[in-house]
Amino acid sequence: MIVFEDLKKYKKIISLVLTLTFANALGELFLPRYMSKIVDIGIVNNDIPYILKSGGVMIVITILTIIVRGSAAYYSAKAAMLFSRDLRYKIFNKVNDMTFDDTEIFGISSLITRTTNDVGNIEQLVLMSLRPLARAPLMIIGGLSMSLAIHVQLTLVVLIAFPFLAGILYYVMKGVIPYFPVLQARLDRMNLLFRQRLTGLQVTRAFSNDAQEEEIFNEASQKHYELNLKLNKDLATIRPLMVLFLNIAIIAVIYFGSRFVLSNTIQIGQLMAFIQYITQMLSGFIMLSYMLTLLPRTSASIHRVEEVITYPIHKTGGNHSLDGPIQSIKAMDLTFNYPYANHPALDQLNFEIFAGESVGIIGGTGSGKSTLLKLLLQFYEPTSGTLEINHCPIQSIKTKELRQEISYLPQQIFFFSDSIRGNMQYSNKYATDERILNELATAQTQSFLNLSDKKVLDQEIYRGGANFSGGQRQRLAIARALSRDASLYLFDDSFSALDFRTDYHLRKKLHSQLKNKITIIVAQRVATIRQMDKIFVLNDGRLVGVGTHDELLKHNKIYQEIAISQGEEGVAK
Repeated sequence: MIVFEDLKKYKKIISLVLTLTFANALGELFLPRYMSKIVDIGIVNNDIPYILKSGGVMIVITILTIIVRGSAAYYSAKAAMLFSRDLRYKIFNKVNDMTFDDTEIFGISSLITRTTNDVGNIEQLVLMSLRPLARAPLMIIGGLSMSLAIHVQLTLVVLIAFPFLAGILYYVMKGVIPYFPVLQARLDRMNLLFRQRLTGLQVTRAFSNDAQEEEIFNEASQKHYELNLKLNKDLATIRPLMVLFLNIAIIAVIYFGSRFVLSNTIQIGQLMAFIQYITQMLSGFIMLSYMLTLLPRTSASIHRVEEVITYPIHKTGGNHSLDGPIQSIKAMDLTFNYPYANHPALDQLNFEIFAGESVGIIGGTGSGKSTLLKLLLQFYEPTSGTLEINHCPIQSIKTKELRQEISYLPQQIFFFSDSIRGNMQYSNKYATDERILNELATAQTQSFLNLSDKKVLDQEIYRGGANFSGGQRQRLAIARALSRDASLYLFDDSFSALDFRTDYHLRKKLHSQLKNKITIIVAQRVATIRQMDKIFVLNDGRLVGVGTHDELLKHNKIYQEIAISQGEEGVAK
């Protein structure tokens, strides 16, 4: 299986674990033999030196067995944890290469469950397989061989129990195996609901739907509980039944063994050793049965992890080097369709942008503004037509090199639970405190941050920027985008939460700071982009106007309507 390929890297550790497990099993099999000789030779003949000598050997074997067993446990745990670490890393890398549509196919909550819960189940299987599963056959075969060497007829009495044990295991497993995938799906459902509850907390409370959300989650949790309870109840019947037959077998051995002792076909010490061997053999069978109950639960996890690892993804980008900063962007009949969409998000766009130009993009909701920026970032590839960067088709350029030249500020701003410095350096890990403070000033954050004190950079930003207002988060995000040395700056509706005064001063700073770069600003407000070198007007995915603010006001009806609806005549240039 593909999931277990990484185990090959740890074959030396696994070989050591198997060797130690074999040595441990041998030690446990030798102890009853020495005990038998102590009883039958030492005690019967009152041979104290023999008892002390054999007892000393047993102590040495016991100590060595403990050391070997502990070492096997340590190295098996090490191998299992190294394997699960690599598996989680493989899943993370695969998800990291997926497109946004690919992640939606699985669901974010499901991907989290597969990386945590499912990998944990597989790790447990590997851990159990390296020792208990390897040890169980040794104990069964070794115990059976030793018991046959002591008394064949008595061994046959014990073997009668094995078909019953196998039958119990078969019927229980047949009933529970189909439910394990359902159980994992119900766990995914709970994770999804819990994640939605946390991310949509404000909406839920705003509409007073707390009770409804609690009822939905409680229903999902109850279904998971009921199925999990049923499975565990069914699996819980295996061990008591196994122990019952084990005790019945031991009683039968004692009964028939005592008769054989009276007939002098077996000695008391041998009978005691025989009982221990039978106990070891049946304990090995119980251990094996436990592993078989673990396997179907884990098989569902294995299948879910393999689905992610083997999922065919299409990586964007090619092998062409960008060779320097972005100097030009050219679109020729550029068209893009989202999967399963009825209409193109972008329809036959034609334009050119050069270094030093600033471009504003405006249009109605769903007109394709954000989609165009995502194509420039290689989040998607054009469906038809061409989009060229420095006269090279964008899909042939190396993704890493292209994105290193771009600083992007998306609509949905995200901050990590870290200091202001840590979040600012996420765009440029080499950004100095002076650089960060300068960009924070450019972004007009001085109204809520004391930029005269470097300690302000140690101030914590909660996850998502929850301890700042919408406008403050936008300004912090703009500062983060400016902290990156790039040749193309993309701002996707990044000024919407700013008041007109802050917007005005920020745009003046940006104009002087980014005058040699390509700047593209997607905006809903005409005031934000009125002084840009070019303004693109999009409508239903089509480019219906290109020009300056004054030109579009004279000749473009859609732009005129947007400007008039915003009272643009009263906004100073």
